Amino acid sequence: MNRSTVQATYQLSDQVLSDYDTWVRHDETKPDERQYDDADLVYLQTIAALYTMGFTAAEVATYLQFDERNQRTTEQRLGLLTRKRKERLAEIHQCESQVAAIDYLRFHLNDQNKGAENDG
Repeated sequence: MNRSTVQATYQLSDQVLSDYDTWVRHDETKPDERQYDDADLVYLQTIAALYTMGFTAAEVATYLQFDERNQRTTEQRLGLLTRKRKERLAEIHQCESQVAAIDYLRFHLNDQNKGAENDG
């Protein structure tokens, strides 16, 4: 498949395709002339998933540097995923705290408003 077919079929961004060509394929072919096969799709889907998870370009490159066929790098890849998971959970907890503070203020304002109506 050519680049435009892969991009349209799998809804991949230019960023994902360009990063793959640079980091994995080391391809000097013009983008319009490149051909992608099933093995390429595995990498492309991994790159897209990592970006969706919130990985930076540098983190994606690091993840891809670890040889997936090498058991010794499984721990390193799991470590990257675990760290990103903890980061995302910390962000979620921060948002939950913010929502709780908003809810408290809303409750307080509603309570004051009801008191003012009863006094009036």
